[in-house]
Amino acid sequence: MHDLTFDDVKALILALFKNKLLIFLFALTGLCAGLLYSARQPVVHIYGATATVSIVGQSNISGGTILTNYVDMITSYRVIEHVVELLEAEELTANQIRRMTSTASRGNSHILEISVRNQSPQLAILVANAMAESFVRQVSIVTGNNSLQVLDFSRSANIVSSNRNERIKLFAPFAAFVVGCAFIMAVELSSKKLRLVKQCVTDPRELLAVIPKSKRKK
Repeated sequence: MHDLTFDDVKALILALFKNKLLIFLFALTGLCAGLLYSARQPVVHIYGATATVSIVGQSNISGGTILTNYVDMITSYRVIEHVVELLEAEELTANQIRRMTSTASRGNSHILEISVRNQSPQLAILVANAMAESFVRQVSIVTGNNSLQVLDFSRSANIVSSNRNERIKLFAPFAAFVVGCAFIMAVELSSKKLRLVKQCVTDPRELLAVIPKSKRKK
């Protein structure tokens, strides 16, 4: 097999262009296979639970900075490690709890929201409540005051998103497209078609005769 040349690359691109319908059929087949596979996968529900913490007795707080500091403290390892102790859940690690937890302040009020998302609604509720309780306790220990109190424990969890394995829908047609292109290129490269003049003779000794140019009679 001769070395791949620029002319070969042009021939491969031309072959892909000529067989664009076949490539499209490959991609369409992959898309159908991906949709069929995804449709057979169970729907995964993600539940969200929210507990709230209130800053009491400090009406003179200048909103933003202190609230931001509290929000950052909620997901500190000191708070989360105490959550692990409260839940007595060996299968949960501090990193897992941190990934499933998000925090925010409610507008300009002195209320902090601790939201937890998980596939288990019960676990989402337990972690959200434990985070609120642990946060209030740890701030009290560190600062020596009781300016924080749990305002509302989470009592229920709502579905915040539902999805199947959506990635397969995108990966399957792309993979089929690549396979189709690779198949056409392999067929083109392995074909016996001549693309260059130098491919006609590989060894001068193999040249048996030269056909002379014919002259037209006037």
